[in-house]
Amino acid sequence: MILLESLLFLSVGLPLLILYMLIVKKMHSIALYLAPWAAIPALMAAIFITPDTIEWNLPWLLLGSKVGLDPTGKVFLLLAGLLWTVAGIYAKIYFPDIDKQIRFYRFFLLAMVGNFSLILAQDLVSFYFGFTLMSFASYVLVVFKGDTVAFKAGIVYIALVVIGEVILFAALLMATKAADTTTFEAVRQSLTNAPNKDMIILLALVGFGIKTGLIGLHMWLPLAYRAAPTPASAVLSGTMIKAGLLGWLRLLPLGEIALPDWGAGVVILGLATAFYGVAIGLTQRNPKTLLAYSSISQMGIITISIGLGMFAPQAWPIILPGIAFYALHHGLSKGALFLGVGLSGSNHHLQRHWIWFGLWLPALALAGAPLTSGMMAKYLIKSYAFYAPTPWDWLLPILLSASAVATALLMARLLYLLRPAAIPFGSVPVAGLVWPWIVLLLAIIVVPLLSPSLEHIGKMELVGSLWPLLLSFFIFVAVLKTDIFRFLQPVPAGDVLVLLQHTLQLLQSMIKHFSKVQLYFMKMKRFSKLGIAIVWKDIITITKKNESFFTNWETSVSFVVVLMLVTSILAMIS
Repeated sequence: MILLESLLFLSVGLPLLILYMLIVKKMHSIALYLAPWAAIPALMAAIFITPDTIEWNLPWLLLGSKVGLDPTGKVFLLLAGLLWTVAGIYAKIYFPDIDKQIRFYRFFLLAMVGNFSLILAQDLVSFYFGFTLMSFASYVLVVFKGDTVAFKAGIVYIALVVIGEVILFAALLMATKAADTTTFEAVRQSLTNAPNKDMIILLALVGFGIKTGLIGLHMWLPLAYRAAPTPASAVLSGTMIKAGLLGWLRLLPLGEIALPDWGAGVVILGLATAFYGVAIGLTQRNPKTLLAYSSISQMGIITISIGLGMFAPQAWPIILPGIAFYALHHGLSKGALFLGVGLSGSNHHLQRHWIWFGLWLPALALAGAPLTSGMMAKYLIKSYAFYAPTPWDWLLPILLSASAVATALLMARLLYLLRPAAIPFGSVPVAGLVWPWIVLLLAIIVVPLLSPSLEHIGKMELVGSLWPLLLSFFIFVAVLKTDIFRFLQPVPAGDVLVLLQHTLQLLQSMIKHFSKVQLYFMKMKRFSKLGIAIVWKDIITITKKNESFFTNWETSVSFVVVLMLVTSILAMIS
C-alpha cells in the first residue's frame, strides 16, 4: 500500500525530475527517452489505488498544503494520466527534430505537473498553484508553431488567463477569509452562511468558466486548439479544460445548500453554451476549430449538471459521479478525435480510409450512439432532471434530446470534413503515431463498463439513444443535397472577439462620418445650392469607398448589436 501511495508523489516528482534533466544539456538524451512516459505514475495511481480517500497534510509546502485522492479526483487523474501518456508518446514521433522535442517537452511537462498538482490538491492554495502553473505553461504550447495564427491565439489565451487568475485569486481570498482555513471541505461548509457567498460563487463561476469555455468566455478555445500542435491540442481539450470543472466541484457549496436562483442561471448558461457551440461549429471548415466548438458545447452540458446540483443538494452524491463520468467520456473521446485529425493527412490510401473509420468510434461516442460511453453519460444527465423544479423537470429532457441531435450533426459534419477524398496528402509518419491513438480508442470501448448507469440501461434507453442519431443523419443528408455548406461562410474562430472588433470599428466609423456630416451641414449653409451638390457628391464617394465594409457579415451583425444596445438604452430611459 505504501508503494501505491508513493505513486501520487511520483505523479508530480517524475515529470519535475525529467524537466530538470531537459535543462541540463548532458542529460538530454536520457530525458527525451523518459519524457513520453512521465505520466505513467499518475495513471498507475488512478488505476490501482483503491481506498475511497487518501490524504496527507504537508505543513512545509506553500502555506501548508493538503494533498490526496478522493473518488472524484481518481476519475480526473485517470483521464489526465492516460491523455498525458498517449500525447507524450505521440509527441515523440510527431516532432522528428530533437531541438523541437526538447523545447516542447519542457513546457509539456511543466503543464503536466500543474495539472496533476491541482487534481491532487485538497486545499485552495495548492489548487491555485497547480492551476496557475498549468495555465501559464500551456501558453508556450499554444504558440509553439511560432506563426501568425499561433501568436494571435497566444495573445487571446494569455489575456484571458491573466483575467481569470485575478478573478480566481479574489474568489479564493474571500473564501479563505469566510472559512478561516484553506481546505476545500471547510470552505464549502462555510459558504453556506458566508455574507459574501453570492459574490464568491459569481467569481468562481466566471474565473473557472474561462477555462471550461462558457459562452462569452470561450474565445480562446477555437484559437488555441487550432494553433497548438496536435498532441498539445489533445491535452488542452481532453484534460486541461476539465480543470475549471474540477474547480467548480471543489469550491462551490454543492451538496451543502440549495441555491435555486443560481441553479436556474447556471442551467440557462449551460444550455446557451451547448447550443451556441454547435451552431458556430457547424459553420467551420477546419476540423480542429470545429472540435473546439464541440468542446464548448459539451462543457455546456456538464454546466447544466452543475446547475442541477444547485437545485437539489440532497441529490448531489448521486449527481457528482455522473459529472465525473461525463468528464471522463468527453476527455477520452475528444483526445482521440484530435489525435485522429493529426493522422488524417497520411500519404497512404488504405491508411487514410482506416483512420477515417477509426474516427467514427469517438465521434459516435460523443453523439451518444447506443452502447457507447456517450449514451450512458447523456442518460445520467437526463435522469438528474428529475431533481429539478418545474418547469425544468420536464423541459430539460426535451432540450437535452435536442442537444444530442445537434451534437450528432456536428460529428457528422466533422466526419464529412475528414473524409479521405477531402484531406490533402501529407507526410505524416502514421506507423508510429497510430499506436497511442489506438490506445485511446480501446479506452473509449472500455469506459462504458465504468458508468454509474450501466445496470440501469435497458431496451428503452437503447432505443431512446438511437433516434437522435437517425434524425441527425437524415437532416445532414438533406443539408448535403441542398449544398448549403458550400455557400455557408465559416464564422471566424474567436467569434465574439471578431464581432467586438468589428463593432468597435463600426462605432469608430459612425463617429467619424457623423463628424463629417456636421461639417457638411456647415458647408451647406455657407455654399447654398452649389455647396449641397458638392456635399452630396462627397457622401456618395464615401459610401462607395466603404461599401465592402458595410456589406460583410461581421459589420451587419455588429450593426444589429449596436442597434439593439441603442434601443435597449432608449427603452430604459423611457
